[in-house]
Order: sequence, then structure tokens, then C-alpha cells
Amino acid sequence: MVRPKILKESNFKEISDALVEFYSCRPQEYGILERPQKVYEKYAEFISNIVKNKNSRILDLGSGSWRIPVEIGKFGFSEVVGLDYFSDKEFESYQKEITLPNVKLARYIASGVIPFNNETFDAISSLCVLEHIVYVEDFLNEIDRVLKPGGYVIIHCPNWSGINHFITAFFHIIFKRDRFWQLYTLTDCLSGIFRSIFWYLKNLFSKKPKFILIYPRMKNGKIDFERSDDDAVHLCQPLSIKKFFRQKGYKTIIYNRGYGTTKYTLIFNRIFPSLATTNVLVFQKGVK
Repeated sequence: MVRPKILKESNFKEISDALVEFYSCRPQEYGILERPQKVYEKYAEFISNIVKNKNSRILDLGSGSWRIPVEIGKFGFSEVVGLDYFSDKEFESYQKEITLPNVKLARYIASGVIPFNNETFDAISSLCVLEHIVYVEDFLNEIDRVLKPGGYVIIHCPNWSGINHFITAFFHIIFKRDRFWQLYTLTDCLSGIFRSIFWYLKNLFSKKPKFILIYPRMKNGKIDFERSDDDAVHLCQPLSIKKFFRQKGYKTIIYNRGYGTTKYTLIFNRIFPSLATTNVLVFQKGVK
């Protein structure tokens, strides 16, 4: 079997329920992998450079804790809400960490349904969230529903369909003799290079966005989390996301070009933005 394995639609609910259960009771090792504070600070600064109006209400999806909403709130926006599948214990504990009056947390009431009215927010942001969504189109429709006309969608997430992941994994397996993400063998890596191009072409020539889903790492019907993004389920091919918002009448503001952590990725992302290793995407909703 070549990994990652494509998720069958008949198993969508099973995997979605397993993910909700996992996020509602995150294991201790999941928290250990939280990013350095500097990452959240840069992310918040990025949002502030996009959303200029300080009277804006911002929703951060999948905030994980208080850290992201607080960093965004420091830029003086009218209100910042962090939404996630918080357990009772997390929700109570995390709220105590918030000292800014313009920042608060909220919890999902129903799976996948954002618990706010239509056209509530001026911007919706998410950091490394979209790769964990099974019902991608429903999720993006919910974003569109609660976003005001003229508002911004700001997405940062890995592009697990990107060709560079499979090239990196090839050398990782050879020299470190360990799996890289869900890639265990050289066959997985070599196959992935061709699959990456196929997934891109599939979206390029399709009239509708093609969201590519895979099975997360599982054991006995539960998420078998060991390291970062073992729980990833959506490959986040950026052209599929761009195509969705374009069909909704959104304007593309940023599409991976100009972003990267090395000189190589900066050049690569400028030439091949739809194959970028990491997605930096900003879309603006049309005004009625």
C-alpha cells in the first residue's frame, strides 16, 4: 500500500468523529508540540497587516488555546474570538489566561458549525487548521456565511500535496532511517512526487475544486498520534482552495508568492505557487 492512503467518502463521518474526539481530549504530547511564541507573534502581525481597521471583529478558527487570540488582540482590534473544540477543563483554564478585554474564547456547539450569526466577522483567520478538516467544502461555506462582505479570509497551513514534502522525505528516510509524516518507504516518496503533480493537474483542469483527503494515522478506530500532523486528513492543495473562493466571488489577495522560510522556497513558491510546501493565502469577500 502506497501512503498516504486516499480517504473514501463512505468513511468521512467515521474519521470526522474520531478527529472531534481527539481534539476534545488532546493527549499531553500534542500540547508539547505547540509552536514557539514568536510564531504566534508573526502570525498576528501578518493579520494586522491585512486587516487595517481596528474596529474589526476577528474570528480565529482552531486557536488551540488563548495564545493566538491574545497575540491578535494586542493589535487593538475591537474583538478577537478564538474558536475550538475545547474540553471543559481547557475552556475554564484558558479563559483565566486572558487579560485583554477585547479577547475571548468560544466552543463549537455542533461539529463543524461556527456558532455565530451570518456576516458577524470582518476577518477570519486560521493557522494550521485546514489540514484537519474532513468536510472541507462545508467548513469553507461556514467561513463564507459568518464573514461580512469586504471581509478577509486568512489561511496559513501546510500543503501536504506539495512536491517538496516527498523530496524531503526521500532523503529523510535514507539518512535518518525514520518515517517522514505518513511516508514510510522510498516507494511512498517516489510515488508521491508523481501524485503531487497529478493532484495539481486534477484541480487545474476541474471546473470545481477537488479537495484531496487522506486517512490520518489510526489505530483501533482512534487517532494514533505520535508526532506533528499524524492527524492531518486534508492535503490542502492550494489551487482547490483558491478555486472555491474564486467561485464565491472572492478576490485573491495573497497566493503563496513572496513567502517561504529559505531562499529556495521563496524562489520555488514564486514560480510554482500551487506546489508550495506551505500555504499563505488571503482572500477578500466581494461587496454586495
